[in-house]
Amino acid sequence: MRSSACSRYEELLVELHREMRAGRSDGERADRLRDEMDAPYLAASEEEQALLDDLSEDLYIIEGKRRVVPLAEGETLASVMQQLPAAFQAKDDRLTLQLLRKLPTLEAPHVYVMGRCWDRQGFFWGAICFYDFVNERQPKDVYEVSALDALVSAGAIEQAEERARGIEARPNVSGILLLQAASILRRASMRLGETERRATLERVTKLVEGAWDDATALPSFRAAGLLAAGFAYEDLGEKEKALRSFERAVTVHRSEAPLLARGLALLHSDRPRAMRDFIEAVKSRTKLDWPYLYAAHHALQAGRYVEVERFCEDGLAASTRSEVRGRLLEWWAIAAAMLGHPPHQVNALFEQAMTELPLDPQIRRNAERYREALYFQQATPANDWELSTDIDEAQAWESLRQQAA
Repeated sequence: MRSSACSRYEELLVELHREMRAGRSDGERADRLRDEMDAPYLAASEEEQALLDDLSEDLYIIEGKRRVVPLAEGETLASVMQQLPAAFQAKDDRLTLQLLRKLPTLEAPHVYVMGRCWDRQGFFWGAICFYDFVNERQPKDVYEVSALDALVSAGAIEQAEERARGIEARPNVSGILLLQAASILRRASMRLGETERRATLERVTKLVEGAWDDATALPSFRAAGLLAAGFAYEDLGEKEKALRSFERAVTVHRSEAPLLARGLALLHSDRPRAMRDFIEAVKSRTKLDWPYLYAAHHALQAGRYVEVERFCEDGLAASTRSEVRGRLLEWWAIAAAMLGHPPHQVNALFEQAMTELPLDPQIRRNAERYREALYFQQATPANDWELSTDIDEAQAWESLRQQAA
């Protein structure tokens, strides 16, 4: 994590380069900025100072005063170009930037990559400069979206909102840009107080309502925007509108996140439909662990024990949380008992469940029921098992919001 001194120097550095670009490098404000920069620079670590020096050098590109670094002995331009894609894809940002500095000229994609590299290192203000600069040269939605996203990462929510309003006010703005702006603002809203948050969420819904049916946008982008609107409506207390957004998201792009969002929205009004959505997401191997709880519990209640085993096994592969793993192991043990699996397998599953949740009384009672039935050579009736239903719905919503962010 960068120090506050490093962050402060970056902000001042960006302001200085903007003054220089405007032809005011000898002006009063530029001189004042230089004076303010001394203290945070000296307070930064040596590694941070080296990065800040590199950022300062790179920012000269926006003024048209870029210095090209000479090739090393034996190095060729062809070898530099060959190394660049691999370095960027490996997220070796410092190497990528070193290679870019050796190119005699930079095309728009090169400047964008430069912004991405500084963005990934947490220098958001510097990254915004590169995104804005490349967008001036060759306007593209991705450059504007990247700048908006970096503003949110920098904590400049008001500036992000201002940019979003500017985008919305343009004539013939692309649907994809509006949808992506809405998704970013929804993420930004999570950092705001109640009053500001409500206004931002209302803007999110407005942006999406005006763009979700744009056929030129990819289905996945339309669904992401609709999810953002759905979460916004949920937070605004407008549950019917939230469900409508989630329904639309499933319609335009039937995939994991829309299915799970619709399932949660339907949980208390149409549980059978909600379970179908959860089961479909589970069968597609969702990375979230809580849908496996819903799917396994539903199958257990319906007596579909082979399904229970599969859902529990897949859920265990997806989860590291003891509260989830313990319950899935318990339900797997019950399903194994009902299917007549060997006692040592069933007992092993109960033991593993108790290892995950050693103080859970329900698991212990179910294990004791099974062992008593074995002792008396009786089968345990399906309705004799205790089945917990304490799935954390609030946590499920939160995890889905975080995934969508």
